[in-house]
Amino acid sequence: MKLAIECMNETDKEKRISMFFNKFEWALDLAAKQLDERFQFQKTASKKQFPLLMNGLWLGSDKLKDDDTIESVINQGTLSIGFIGLAECLIALVGKHHGESQEAQDLGLRIITFMKEKINGFSEKYQHNYSLLATPAEGLSGKFTKRDRKKFGILPGITDKDYYTNSSHVPVYYHCTPEHKAKIEGPYHALEGAGHIFYVEIDGDATHNPEAIMKIVDLMDKYNIGYGSVNHNRNRCLDCGYEDATENLTVCPHCHGNNIDTLQRITGYLVGTTNRWNSGKLAELKDRVVHK
Repeated sequence: MKLAIECMNETDKEKRISMFFNKFEWALDLAAKQLDERFQFQKTASKKQFPLLMNGLWLGSDKLKDDDTIESVINQGTLSIGFIGLAECLIALVGKHHGESQEAQDLGLRIITFMKEKINGFSEKYQHNYSLLATPAEGLSGKFTKRDRKKFGILPGITDKDYYTNSSHVPVYYHCTPEHKAKIEGPYHALEGAGHIFYVEIDGDATHNPEAIMKIVDLMDKYNIGYGSVNHNRNRCLDCGYEDATENLTVCPHCHGNNIDTLQRITGYLVGTTNRWNSGKLAELKDRVVHK
């Protein structure tokens, strides 16, 4: 994201985009080199240093002697390079995100395709399994925004929130239908081989509306989405077990207790209390809108 902000002073759009790709390529090369250097250090460890992991849990580890290095075993793993904030990056480069502009969508796919091709090249160059990860970077989404806001000021649509948008997602605050969201985000999944997620926010009690869930599952199939989820309100009273889907429930209507657990999806996984969420993810949660 910072790379795109640094290019915003260039008034010529084509030059601005070209400048971004030059910076982007430099950053990708640096990330790949850093991961290789880490691997070069890790590979010097011997099997006996990891009695549990190297006792058959890793493929081929049972064939190693105690003093053998673990290089041949760990090189089967992946070295992932991830990203966040594609939406804000596109706003910085062309003024709109990919959910609201075909020009932005075309550029977004160009950026992530470039990233995928570079990462494939790293696999050949370094002989490791490099992969592209659509990471939520839950800890960094707020940290990076604060750092960029301090350096570049408040930029509308970019640093004016407390978080950067998860990977290649359409921004959580953008009102659109589930199908529009699936149509925009689906093509990125084929590029993000190390992991990705698509989600839809719905209102009401989804446990009594299986048809709505099936429509979303059909969208995932239609747009070749590799992994998806449906987010909806679900409250549970920890005192009596009562459950419902009332928004912002604080008092149990059954036992009148206040010990309410609200099930939330931080990104790819479900959690109850949001007490441990950082400020960036809490701000994102507050901005989420229903897709309908």
